[in-house]
Amino acid sequence: MSVDTNVSPGLTADHLQLLQHPPLQTADLPGTGGVIRQRCEDFYVSELPAYAADNREHAHLLLTMTKRELGSAEALGLVARHCGLPKRDLGLAGLKDKYAVTEQWITAPWAARELLKTFVHPQITLGPARPHGNKLRRGHLHGNRFAVVVRQLDCPPEEAKQRALAKIQRLLAAGGLDNLYAQQRFGRGLQNAVRGLDLLAHPERGRRRGKADFLLSAGQSALFNLYIHERRRRGLMRTVLAGDILKKTATGGLFTCSEPEVDQARFDAGEVEITGPMYGGKMPVPTADTPADALECSVLASCGLTRAAFAAFGKKLPGTRRKLQISLEQVRVDALPLTPPAGDVLPANAPDPGDASGLLLQWVLPPGTYATAVLRELMGKTSEISPPERNV
Repeated sequence: MSVDTNVSPGLTADHLQLLQHPPLQTADLPGTGGVIRQRCEDFYVSELPAYAADNREHAHLLLTMTKRELGSAEALGLVARHCGLPKRDLGLAGLKDKYAVTEQWITAPWAARELLKTFVHPQITLGPARPHGNKLRRGHLHGNRFAVVVRQLDCPPEEAKQRALAKIQRLLAAGGLDNLYAQQRFGRGLQNAVRGLDLLAHPERGRRRGKADFLLSAGQSALFNLYIHERRRRGLMRTVLAGDILKKTATGGLFTCSEPEVDQARFDAGEVEITGPMYGGKMPVPTADTPADALECSVLASCGLTRAAFAAFGKKLPGTRRKLQISLEQVRVDALPLTPPAGDVLPANAPDPGDASGLLLQWVLPPGTYATAVLRELMGKTSEISPPERNV
């Protein structure tokens, strides 16, 4: 689908190209090629919980929900309906892919404990329920573990494995993967991002509730991606600037950089991380007239926006800070079919990827990041990696 570039005059053709086809960090290395999700089992996600059940009775129940080819909200609704409860009474930490096998944590009210034992659905399996004191909220997870099979590779599986490992080593040497929002965040043909940025430019229309909230979030995400691309273009992804808002690795606390030389050494040692703007009226901003301030304002100006536009939304669009890069953890690459001894290749409870030729990729990502961003780099895809069309 083409993008109507007249919808938001501040977006240039270069902006649209960067958002729709973001350049790879490892573009000079050959990718594996291939396709994903030929089988539902080829894309497995397991949530890493932020905490264990606290065994406090008469409040809530904490349990896993493993689903297949269902959206998280749809699956949660089926569980709620069986228990005779409004869906809002159940809690979950995050939304998971539909065209996949996913295991995530949910909570249900204590009163549902007997009905949960009788729940049966061909696409959903519930784990044992443990007493827990609090309802699970969005974002209450430590991360996500992925096991993804890539098939129809551009080369034999063993060669593809070496290509993937070379790219992973390059990313690790560069400090990690740039923390871009995936293209699915922006809607088909970037329409959500374009409309969101238009609403940001016209606060009187963007204050409406409902879909406007979703579009504004897409606009924020697009601006963050453009900020990363601009910082990357200037060679500043791992350079601390005066005025940068830095995040302490150990505590998560934010502070403003006033001594770039000192904080650069701390950054190089892994003590702090550079953050970028999810623009909003309450977002911490760099000190005025610093290089970091000029950079953040220049991205807004390139889209015909100013910080004043965000202040007009008040509490509706507070904004936040987001890390520029993310680390890849517990990475493993295996050629398929697996040859004995395979060892402990898949995470616990993960479905068998089968014995067909391909590549099995495994890694752990923090919350709010995208598996498709990793797959783009390893596969060498500059276009969107979408799930296949299915009749379900």
